[in-house]
Amino acid sequence: MVVSILGHPRVSSLLRKTRLWCNFSNFVDLYQVLPTYFEEDFWNQCLKECIEWEKGKNPLWKLVSFYDPEYPKNLKEIYDPPLVFACIGNIGLLQAPLVAIVGTRKSSPVSLSATKELVRFLSTNKDLAVVSGMALGIDRQAFLSALECGLPVVGVLGTTLGMEYPPGNRDLYKRIKEDPNQLILTEFLLKTEPAKWTFPKRNRVISGLSNKVYIMESGRKSGTISTAYSAMEQNREIYVFDHPKQFDNEGGRLLIRQGAQRLFYETEIEKEEENVLEIDYEEWRKKRTIPSALRRDGGWDLNFTL
Repeated sequence: MVVSILGHPRVSSLLRKTRLWCNFSNFVDLYQVLPTYFEEDFWNQCLKECIEWEKGKNPLWKLVSFYDPEYPKNLKEIYDPPLVFACIGNIGLLQAPLVAIVGTRKSSPVSLSATKELVRFLSTNKDLAVVSGMALGIDRQAFLSALECGLPVVGVLGTTLGMEYPPGNRDLYKRIKEDPNQLILTEFLLKTEPAKWTFPKRNRVISGLSNKVYIMESGRKSGTISTAYSAMEQNREIYVFDHPKQFDNEGGRLLIRQGAQRLFYETEIEKEEENVLEIDYEEWRKKRTIPSALRRDGGWDLNFTL
């Protein structure tokens, strides 16, 4: 049997539309009926492509189907889980408590600093693992901070497992792949180039794996918002970091207005100035007189109070 057939774009498209996979409790039974839904020549061509891919793939890559015991419980519960994914690293992390930390690629210094502090705060629970999308900005900082604090990471890709995208993260890919305690996974098996449609699909997996989703900075139209909306649909806990010195957190503030929990912070400045930090964002845009709370060493005095 060819497990990767569940990841063939044409086959997975039919399965999503018909939700045929819901009628079976194991892969063997599903695999036996799948050919009846396709023309013989077309099915044989799909099968050939998948067989060639499995023969040529990295032997360290593991395929996990929806029906395997290693498949994460949280992901199984979402409406459209990936029916198979490829991964490399410590697959046992998928059974650990997972939290997602995501945000814009063009992140502001205060959001990067807050990400470091959040990871440090979370690292008191050594059973946790951090999930993110291997993008630049917040995703990268979340993983660097997690590795520094001794927390394992789970990188979810919007491309195939053999592609290291974006190129700016090659050092991070190398570090994760060389450490058997980390994990990288993707539902894109056959050759898939980075595209606008692949990343929203990835984002639903990031939130689907996680118990909590931390949004560190997001514009109104962004991939981070896509992750947040997936998290809402999946009934995940959502926390949003909001700070006046962020470059663009319109999306984050929108999420707070829609009911997301605010990731609170306290600044180590005089109380009179603290009160100024809490004014309405629109008022701030007009006045722009808020103290920065920036320390002389370039860091931010942030204490998380979750």
